Amino acid sequence: PAKHKTPRRRASSLLDTLKKETFDKLKNGRQWPDFRSGDAIEVKRLPYTTALEPDVLKGVVIARTNRGADSSVTMINVEFGTPIVRQVNIYNPLIADVKVLEKAFIHDGKKRVRRSKLYYLLDRDPQEYAV
Repeated sequence: PAKHKTPRRRASSLLDTLKKETFDKLKNGRQWPDFRSGDAIEVKRLPYTTALEPDVLKGVVIARTNRGADSSVTMINVEFGTPIVRQVNIYNPLIADVKVLEKAFIHDGKKRVRRSKLYYLLDRDPQEYAV
């Protein structure tokens, strides 16, 4: 008598392969540069699907969430004297390009940031994270 996988395991592996397929389709061959918390990045995002010129969003990465197709980046920047916190899904089809402006921007590129989430920057002086 051959043993079979339990239905839950079989369904879970099927769901996993489906997720991987949709993620590969969503990636569409795009490769983003390697960045982490504390880096200053520039995201070019189209405001709508038929737009010709992308909007440029700059900021310091304060958090990164890796969840396959739902991966997102939380970034903070000062615009017109006001701190702005944005959460951007990096595999959104409207994202045209992601570029790293400076590694370890918080420490002026001199040493790496040793935290994965930098929410403490919200309480600090906005000039520390102005890109």
